[in-house]
This record gives sequence, structure tokens and C-alpha cells, in this order.
Amino acid sequence: MTLLDVQDLQVELMTEAGVVRAVDGISFTVDRSETVTLIGESGSGKSTTAMAVQALLPERLAVVSGRCVVDGVDVVARPREAGKLRGRTIAMIPQDPMTALSPVATVGRQLGEVLARSEPGLSRSARRERATDLLDSVRITDPRRQLDAYPHQLSGGMLQRVLIAIALAIDPHLLVADEPTSALDVTVQAGILDLLLDLQDRTSAGILMITHDIGVARLVSDRVHVMRDGRFVESGEVEAVVGAPQQDYTRRLLDAVPRLGAWTDGGVA
Repeated sequence: MTLLDVQDLQVELMTEAGVVRAVDGISFTVDRSETVTLIGESGSGKSTTAMAVQALLPERLAVVSGRCVVDGVDVVARPREAGKLRGRTIAMIPQDPMTALSPVATVGRQLGEVLARSEPGLSRSARRERATDLLDSVRITDPRRQLDAYPHQLSGGMLQRVLIAIALAIDPHLLVADEPTSALDVTVQAGILDLLLDLQDRTSAGILMITHDIGVARLVSDRVHVMRDGRFVESGEVEAVVGAPQQDYTRRLLDAVPRLGAWTDGGVA
């Protein structure tokens, strides 16, 4: 089942320097239980694409054309209807967990607000129980106590798990994950990626992953699209693209991944 069908998507941004074509005629799909990753350096158009498929770009500053169908709705042709999909069919996991949550509300209150919209029939106590279950599902220890914590009292990894719990609260068909591990250290990154894949197995959600890290792409993706200057320069099954890249740009991305040297008596060479 195709959750997201993007055809010939173009995005032109109005800037002080003039019109910039940030996305230039790309096409891709995301199916249920599938992870599709857009990978490229900063400024390649990945996050702009993620915003466009959710109709989140400001109308006065962005001109979007092409076709982008989510749950039967073309959000390019009918952008106002996209608001009915966000927070219901589509959920987004933003890049920086430190700024994505309100600093003046507890974790429980922020989860409860989402649950009140997605499950309006729940009582206050039932929402708290549901919020506890959600935190437990994203592997937060002592979830009941963490409901009363403020964001500044939690680590970056725990905050990212809270954001994933908030996304799961609406039982989405499609998760848009925009650099969900870029602000975390390597060991925490691995745990978050493992959690996303585990949750996908349980919910059959499709994931659109945005990353500049080809190592992350290799770990989580079924298919990848390598993006440069708003266009796809290489696309395919992840092992084919990473294992035998056809384009020089993809090879240079792979070459940029740090590698350990040979071990010597003095340490790593």
C-alpha cells in the first residue's frame, strides 16, 4: 500500500537574492512498513522536500508544483486539506529535541494535549495511563515519574524518545523523521534508530527519513535517494547504492564517512 506518492515535485523559494529552485522535479513513493531515505549534504533540498509533502512551507515564500498524494489527498493541489492529515495520518519527528518541546510544560501535559485531540473521549486519568504506556513503549525507564518532568530535566536521547512517543500517540500511517539523531551522540543514535525500526515492525508505519549521514541511511533504509541541488542524482535499494554507487557524488559522500585506521602499538594509525 502506497502511503506517499510524489511526482515531479518542484519547490521555488522567494528570497532577497531572488527565486531559488530548492527542489527540482523529484519523484518517489513510500509504502507501508517501508523506510525511504533522502540523503545529501546541507542545502541539497531534503528538509524542504519533507516540509513540502506536509504542506508546511509558507505560501507567500514558496511556490510548490507537481503532485504529492498522502492518504488520497493531493496536498499540492489542496494544501488546506493537508491540515486534516497532519497530526492524524502524518506525524513528524523534528530535528532538535531540545527546542521542539515547550520548556514551560511537563512531558505529561504535552503528551496529554496530543492525546486529547487524537482520542477526545479519554478521561484525564485515562490520558495519563495512555501517556505512561507510550513512554514505556519508547523504552523510557520509570515512565510514570517522567510524566512530571520538564524537558530541561531530561537528556537529549530521552527527549527524542518523548518526541517519538508524541508522534505515536496519533497512530500515524506515515512518519516523517527529519534528521532525528543529528543532535545526539553516536551511542544514543543507535538506540533511537533501533527503536524506530522496532516501532515500525509493530505498527507497519512507513517512514520518510531525512539525513546527511550515509551510515544512518544504510542502517534503516529499504530504498535511498541521493539528493544534490534539489535533484536526485542516484536512487535504488540501499545496499546497491551504498555498496556499488554509480555516481561520483555518492562515492564522495561515502568517502566522507570516518574510518578507523590500522591498530598499532601507539594506538589507531
